[in-house]
Amino acid sequence: MRAGKIHRGLIKLFFLALAALFFGACGLLVGEPFIDPVPEADITRHGNDRAEIYLRSYSPHDAFSQFTIFYRIYVSDVSIPATTTDTFPAINPILQQNFNSVYPFIDSDTLFGTNMHNLFSGINFRYLFLANAANLTGTALVEANVPVLSIDQVLGRSLFYRPNAELILEFDFSQSQQVPVLRIGSDEFILLRAESHPGIGSFNPRPEHRRFINHDDLREYDYINVNFNADVANRAGLTGIDRRFTYVAMFIVGVGMNPLTFANVYSTPSLIHVFQIPDP
Repeated sequence: MRAGKIHRGLIKLFFLALAALFFGACGLLVGEPFIDPVPEADITRHGNDRAEIYLRSYSPHDAFSQFTIFYRIYVSDVSIPATTTDTFPAINPILQQNFNSVYPFIDSDTLFGTNMHNLFSGINFRYLFLANAANLTGTALVEANVPVLSIDQVLGRSLFYRPNAELILEFDFSQSQQVPVLRIGSDEFILLRAESHPGIGSFNPRPEHRRFINHDDLREYDYINVNFNADVANRAGLTGIDRRFTYVAMFIVGVGMNPLTFANVYSTPSLIHVFQIPDP
């Protein structure tokens, strides 16, 4: 009888160890929730200035808290009408390097459970912020100081209380726009650059209004450093008039909370698009 209990106990320990090995290999700790990514198939990209994310089939896990968006800006000397992965080296070699760092995780069935804050911080991406565009027009829309919204106020669980027809995130960087915006149903939000980053510290973006506008100060070599435009990647060898264009790469990630440790857990990332930033 005693030998039988020991035998059964050893079998149980074996399967527990096997399960721990499996989940550890996948990146998840035992008891850690799995946060679904946004499938690449649910993102539609247009040219170099628009993208839609369809969330109608997305079912947030109980632990899901919000989506977050990581971005980085790149100085370039070329204007490309339709940005695709094939055009990244021409835009800026650093864009290609950054994409190569993220690419293995996109739509991966094995690399889930990775800390996306660490991954994107390691390649100098920052968190996107938003401001409500309601009742803003003209100069106010472009330059006025507005109350800044953290992304979870817009892309948190309340997002899924909207009618199914409104579960589309539309990013618009069209030159005809005064400023790039995110549309959700009838609501419109101004896209804003960061001015700090957890674990890294604050910086003073130029121009100070933080809109995604291809301003001279955004491309200015002397401002591309950790104190000012810490969210911008220079392109080596460009001087003067060659420093004419800027692009921004954006990735969306689902975020949740581990109920045991209260630490953030993340989905794998999805590329929203590489947008050409419009001129003033």
